[in-house]
Amino acid sequence: MSPEQFKPDQFKKDLKRVLSLITASQRFVDDGKVVELNTLETKISDLCVQARAMNSEQRREVAPLLAALTDDLARLETTMHKEYSELQRQLRGLSNNAQATNAYANAARTTR
Repeated sequence: MSPEQFKPDQFKKDLKRVLSLITASQRFVDDGKVVELNTLETKISDLCVQARAMNSEQRREVAPLLAALTDDLARLETTMHKEYSELQRQLRGLSNNAQATNAYANAARTTR
């Protein structure tokens, strides 16, 4: 896309849709639901291609929205890291329980 083909209104609409998608993803993660990131990644990639094709005046025009995109993605990343850490902790606990159960079962078999 050349700078002449840039449509600021459409770019802003697309960017706002992505910001809404990030907000929804954040809510899903907060609720412990799985978030599919492929669509989000594709949409952000498309926006980045468009942003790279802009001239400096066009970039200044959308800079606040791009900053919001960066901030929202950072928040989502932080939340996802916390959720991932919590899942790892829970899985370790389950693994420890399974090991203890197996050890008790083996001990019960050998003492018969």
